[in-house]
Amino acid sequence: MQKNVISLCLGLTLLWAGVANAVLIDPYDNFHAPDGYYGLLYGNYYTADKLDTSDGDLDIDLTAKVSVFRGLKYFHLAGIPLAFQVILPFGEVEESKLLNEKSSGLGDAIFGPAVFLHSDTETNTYLSYWFYIFAPTGEWNRDQTINLGRNTWYFEHQLAFAKMFGNFVYDMNLNYYHFLEEPDNDYTAPQRFEVEASLAYQLNEKLILGVNGGGYWDLDEGEANGDSVPGSKTNRVQFGPSIGYQATEQLGLTLRWTHDLSAKNDTQGDDFWLRLAYAF
Repeated sequence: MQKNVISLCLGLTLLWAGVANAVLIDPYDNFHAPDGYYGLLYGNYYTADKLDTSDGDLDIDLTAKVSVFRGLKYFHLAGIPLAFQVILPFGEVEESKLLNEKSSGLGDAIFGPAVFLHSDTETNTYLSYWFYIFAPTGEWNRDQTINLGRNTWYFEHQLAFAKMFGNFVYDMNLNYYHFLEEPDNDYTAPQRFEVEASLAYQLNEKLILGVNGGGYWDLDEGEANGDSVPGSKTNRVQFGPSIGYQATEQLGLTLRWTHDLSAKNDTQGDDFWLRLAYAF
């Protein structure tokens, strides 16, 4: 069981620590918006009843109710399109069958800049690089398996692409994560590669329908005290539909569902997201 508990710890923590491990991309996400301030509020509900481990599947009863506030500023400096954002997750995650544990409060805060390497408003083609810094602000208890925070700094490099083909809108992210050592347990999580994409069709000025998918793959095993941790190399693939509605010029809503198609050393379940976007 010790190996299974370690796998559960590594698999669940990233779900809530800083909104990593979930398909977060929506239509038009990777476009450079007009200069100004934007606020996005996400409501997330995740549920899973299975944990895949190297020793076989385990029955679990996992639920997560997490909200995420995302503030962005788009601007130009010397003619170069730039952006900066701050992301604050908060909420609760609970597993009541295998571990009977719960973690609630603030997750790991995220902030960082972006530069648009290519921005063409005539062809609606965009390519940008985003650097995310995850701060260890989340709730953490070294004696628990489930935690909202990771208790260490970690980083994400993101290459983001967007393009319109007629009424079709395509967004895609390539993400790379690397982690510093978690000091309480001398554990370093494995490096991770992630792909997430959205393909949508703009039906009219207000309504857009799409599909979202993605996955992540750890590149190696995690390490504790310099030794590899068996069962800590995880992956997951998700896919599902989305619908967006532009209520006013300033307010938009997006509803998204993704199902975990496969997972290794990780949970399998369903992710539901509701996003409110407001342009100030």
